[in-house]
Amino acid sequence: MHVAPRLTITLPTYNRAGFLERSLAEHRYITNAEDASFIILDNASTDATAEVVDRSLMKSEFVRYFRNEQTIPHEQNFEKALKYGESDYIWLLGDTYLIPETSFKAVLSAIGEDDYDLVLLNVAGRVTDVAERVYSDRSELLADLGWHMTCISVLVYNKRLLQEANFTRYHDTNFLQTGIIFEFLSDRPFKVKWLPCHSVQGLKVTGLSKTSWEDVTFEIWTKRWANFVFSLPSSYSLDSKLKCAMDHGIKSGVLTLKALARLRKKKNFNRDVYHRYAHFFPFTIKYPASLLRLIAILPSWLFRVI
Repeated sequence: MHVAPRLTITLPTYNRAGFLERSLAEHRYITNAEDASFIILDNASTDATAEVVDRSLMKSEFVRYFRNEQTIPHEQNFEKALKYGESDYIWLLGDTYLIPETSFKAVLSAIGEDDYDLVLLNVAGRVTDVAERVYSDRSELLADLGWHMTCISVLVYNKRLLQEANFTRYHDTNFLQTGIIFEFLSDRPFKVKWLPCHSVQGLKVTGLSKTSWEDVTFEIWTKRWANFVFSLPSSYSLDSKLKCAMDHGIKSGVLTLKALARLRKKKNFNRDVYHRYAHFFPFTIKYPASLLRLIAILPSWLFRVI
């Protein structure tokens, strides 16, 4: 009789054959493990993804490959990936991320020690100010780590959370992977295990780079992010929502002064963008409006020499 492993790692991918080939090579230790299964969900890629899988996939009953008949929105592909897992815990892994073996073993140890609703990892050690702990207060979790939980690769879900998730509510938000967590935790006792000393890492492949999101930075990280955070259930305190909304831009590096200067240099930040999104800035960017306005109107060439 087939018994599902305790942990399933699901990797949704689209047109990143080079990264996927490297990922499969780096995760060989997982694809051969009997305590975890590995699922690849291809969103109807038009590149060599299928060929890479054929060449690289280990002959193992714990590895499976699925391909969508046609390309669907990326959040819906995340949803499908999360629903494919049969295990008690599902780890959603981005196709440009690497799970070090020590982090993999730390997660297996955590899910073996207690019944957590979520296990949460670091990303390249970027969170340095929150010690390891088990969260049971929803507003504390949102205030401390809500900004960090936008990264899909740090989230290890208990299957019961996914079985109750209202995925449809978070379609077209860019934050489905995060929204289903905070909605589930909003009205019940829970336990979230935070493992700051164990990180996922970005995959580095010579000659390849991740798709740039710079042209939609303000749409996603001011407008959509603010709307998402403040639409979370009322059981989360306003203070925790305000802190979460503001923290992401600085702590992730997306909306620091250096990042804003780079966006202006590339003309992704200008007078029109400023006026379109200015009413979201007080909640998502810590700098005064006068400074943001100045950056937006200064000649872009100036930022090439600063």
